[in-house]
Amino acid sequence: MNKIKPSDYCNISKFKEGETIMGIVIQKFGGTSLRNLNNQSEFLNLVKKEKQIGSKLVVVVSAMGRGGEPYATDTLINQLEKINITINPKKKDLIMSVGEIISAALVSHLLESEGLPSEALTGFQAGIITDDNFNSSKIIDINTDKIQKYLNENKIVVVAGFQGATEDLDITTLGRGGSDTTAVALGGYLKAERVDIFTDVPGVAVTDPRLVPTARYIEKISYDDMYRLAINGATVIHPNAVLLGKKYNIPIQILSTFTDDNGTLISNDKNNLKITGFGIKRQENNSIISFIFNDDYKDEIKKELDKFLTNEKDNLINTEYFNDQASIEVKNELLPEFLQRLYSNFFY
Repeated sequence: MNKIKPSDYCNISKFKEGETIMGIVIQKFGGTSLRNLNNQSEFLNLVKKEKQIGSKLVVVVSAMGRGGEPYATDTLINQLEKINITINPKKKDLIMSVGEIISAALVSHLLESEGLPSEALTGFQAGIITDDNFNSSKIIDINTDKIQKYLNENKIVVVAGFQGATEDLDITTLGRGGSDTTAVALGGYLKAERVDIFTDVPGVAVTDPRLVPTARYIEKISYDDMYRLAINGATVIHPNAVLLGKKYNIPIQILSTFTDDNGTLISNDKNNLKITGFGIKRQENNSIISFIFNDDYKDEIKKELDKFLTNEKDNLINTEYFNDQASIEVKNELLPEFLQRLYSNFFY
């Protein structure tokens, strides 16, 4: 089969500077995007730029930083575990919600300090109602009246992601990656023009760039293909957020906070590539590589993959084929080099 050329993964254009967009835009910022908030933050420049082109803006924020940093979710959970590792799920949700609330308050304060009127809301204040499956709740409704009121007052609404409340007013959280879900759900209920998810990588790569540094980034991808990557280990966006994007047919852009790369557009528009990418799931001793491809090219890809795997038989634990993907199991210590060879065989 023909290898995939770099031009097949060329960048898309962002929305044009100076274009007047009076609709609602959701911007979601991950924890690494919110470190060291000040008037020089890249985050602030991105918010200002979007506001200047006329968007009504809702900013969804995660807890700042990652595990070990003061307000990261894992750090907060550790405070309970120091007392007793057996934790009531309701109390765990209460402390897990704190990091995003701190982010919302600080971000809103920073915006107002820069002359941008803003309101900070917890998930519940933003109208997000969930079921009572604590630590992994599902959104069942959103009352957007308060958000709409502030948007009509030309304020930037900053919402604490990852959280909501039950009808009995118990605080809940949405599970890992739940701020993505918050952002896309709000986008759907508010009928937003699009959702921009800002992170520390410049889009969706065909495989984990921490393992294959040369992995190229995808110009555009369908909801269905992105969902297949997400459930098979791609952590750049939560699978539930992808499903919501498809439900509401709302474009989602995955963008870097720290570079001007054009990112990845997730929408109904298929890219028609033969190979979507390689998802990675690590287990205790072994890793599962999900080789995800276009079913229309199944026979061609299977033939080429069989040829590759024949030369790798000493490194394999198991291989299975499905209609639109192959599952390849290797030992964890062999994963980086194996994945690099697999990538090199199918992409230049």
